Amino acid sequence: MIGEGTLLRAGVIAYAGTEIGTGSVVGHHTLLRSFVMIGEETQLGHNLTVERATRIGSRVRCSLGSHITSSCVLADRVFLGAGVRTVNDREMIWRDPQRAPELVPPSFRHAARVGSGSVILGGVSIGENALVGAGSVVTRDIPPGTIAYGVPARVRGQACLAAS
Repeated sequence: MIGEGTLLRAGVIAYAGTEIGTGSVVGHHTLLRSFVMIGEETQLGHNLTVERATRIGSRVRCSLGSHITSSCVLADRVFLGAGVRTVNDREMIWRDPQRAPELVPPSFRHAARVGSGSVILGGVSIGENALVGAGSVVTRDIPPGTIAYGVPARVRGQACLAAS
């Protein structure tokens, strides 16, 4: 289902069950896997991969070349810079006959912002109005309203609140 006024650029692939809210834009060659839900007035850059069952809120911006893993939740007004990678496998045991992986996606609370080139590991929550600096590797939750950066990312101060 595609909302009124939504723009799909050339080469977009949207699998069955995908829903895109009104006034959204999906960039060139972006892949939306099964049952992805996108809110209103959201902008997805080109060359994104959004894996199955992901929920993206309204007025979200995801810059080019990012990967959003299965079942992620991006609340309203989240911003992801270019080349952000999300991971949902905490142990990298895919196809291990002795164990089954526990897949736990990261989540992004209202108005969370993540700088370009960052990697967000499985099960991590980026708090409301938090800011993650470019190139960070986030291995643990980032509290609301804080600035975190580095490898691994550490809280370094308080963030300026985003306009709601």
